[in-house]
Amino acid sequence: MFCLVALWVSSWTVLTPAIDEAVSAEVRSQLSEILARPALKDARVGLYVVRMSDGAELFAHHADTLMVPASNVKIVTTAAALHHLGPDYRFRTEILGEAASDGVVRGDIVLRGNGDPTLVPERVWYLASRLTYLGIRAIQGDIVVDDTYFAGPRLALGWEQDSSSSAYMAPAGAVSVGFNAVMIHVLPGVAVGDPARVLVEPGSDYATLDNQTVTIPRGRTSVNAEVEAQGERSVIKITGKITARDAGRGFWRRIDNPSLFSGEVLKRTLQQVGITVKGKVRVGIAPTEPKVLATLDSPRLAELLLRVNKNSSNFTAQQVALALGAALFGAPGTWEKGKLAAESFLMHQVGVSPGTYELANASGLHDVNRFTPQQLVAVLQHMAKRPELWPEFQASFAVAAGSGTLADRMRDTEAAHLLRAKTGTLSIAS
Repeated sequence: MFCLVALWVSSWTVLTPAIDEAVSAEVRSQLSEILARPALKDARVGLYVVRMSDGAELFAHHADTLMVPASNVKIVTTAAALHHLGPDYRFRTEILGEAASDGVVRGDIVLRGNGDPTLVPERVWYLASRLTYLGIRAIQGDIVVDDTYFAGPRLALGWEQDSSSSAYMAPAGAVSVGFNAVMIHVLPGVAVGDPARVLVEPGSDYATLDNQTVTIPRGRTSVNAEVEAQGERSVIKITGKITARDAGRGFWRRIDNPSLFSGEVLKRTLQQVGITVKGKVRVGIAPTEPKVLATLDSPRLAELLLRVNKNSSNFTAQQVALALGAALFGAPGTWEKGKLAAESFLMHQVGVSPGTYELANASGLHDVNRFTPQQLVAVLQHMAKRPELWPEFQASFAVAAGSGTLADRMRDTEAAHLLRAKTGTLSIAS
């Protein structure tokens, strides 16, 4: 197992040389004792500790060794995004079309986005409601989804190592709704012997349901839910058995085609707010001079990064990286462009030389990335010298015993509510 620890100690206290050396010695002693524990006998540990006030190295152990950083890659992704885009950058989603005075759109409407990772179903409802405020009551054409702001593989490099449809590996898309995942509710059938009742949120006609479950009178519930690609759409497969008195089970699962999924969710939502849609959902390109019917901007980038670092959202990290590539090098955004942007930040701002690390995706998922503890500390040191970025960056990290991935950790320690950190966990690395 790899264990990578990049610590940056915040200390602005002025110390005399004697006290300073005593503190440094105590740090070295305690960390050496931890590294000698039997629990770490078979682990390869990298550790690098520096002090904020003067950058002094307090402790180093395999600090220059390349290791699997897991989700600590998000430190690089978010720092590069703040540097290049600024904390006030926003993603925009638009609905385009031409409405007649009688409230009928006789052509198509276009749903166009530039990668907003926060376009949840409630915000789609807002867009649909905006159309009702314009007096629109019917759409005779299709719903066209313009997803051309992003290009390339929907799944990041390394994600092929997991063949499940787990939501933490949701695909990227310029138009994406609900983190490109669905919640599948499985409840007992009306009577013993009946198939389980299955509800999918958000509701749409995007996926077909293959329900192979049965309700049993007693025993143990054993239900599995997976989403599999079926052409351009998906099929939701539910298997197993559920007891008649079971309270129900829920499964977050990714979908396969963000564009069609988003369009179908919009179509269902339009119908729910009273707008009839005669046409189908398809992928296409917006007209050259479109009329904008409704727009929706995301929260500030700084707020989005809370989800990336505090909650370690792989989907949001990948969306940010693709948008970063498009903003710097022109649409469509691709991982290659996003990687170039991150590498430029590392080389020109942080001073990390190309070829000394491996950056294969924006989230750190699976074992395709390599960084050293010292390189990650260098990113933190650089960001702390940027007063226009540091408060937002620092606030994005989880808090021990407080929030994010550290909410339930170190509750009864001196670190509680003081330590801010980015965690990373894989089967082979921590």
